[in-house]
Amino acid sequence: MKHTVLIGGLAAVAAVVVAAFVFVVNGGLDRTTTARPRGPGKQVVTIELVDSYAWFDITPDLIEVAAGTELVLDVVNRAGGVHDMEVAGQRTRLLEPGESQQLELGVITESLHGRCTVGDHDSAGMTLDLRVV
Repeated sequence: MKHTVLIGGLAAVAAVVVAAFVFVVNGGLDRTTTARPRGPGKQVVTIELVDSYAWFDITPDLIEVAAGTELVLDVVNRAGGVHDMEVAGQRTRLLEPGESQQLELGVITESLHGRCTVGDHDSAGMTLDLRVV
């Protein structure tokens, strides 16, 4: 009887661990948020680097622009630790909590990918996609 209860308890714990792993690998609580700047001239989009108890994120994490848009990212660190932002070889300095820096990307002609280069923050969800539409 004790062995049956023990095996059942271990199976339940293993199921919870597997479910948590699948949840995190598939994005966890991360939701895609999209910015779609429009209009003539230089477009400035504010992005926030954020964290929580379970993941890192960039909000918005998808920016859709027309080809030929001149784009500036206003990168704001709203997280509790140090982060940066790198897109197409251009990078902010390391930003302390509450700091910000503009990242001038110039004229966007193709889709790009951005990320925080600190540790494994990108694999933990701190990524950005710039999509030409």
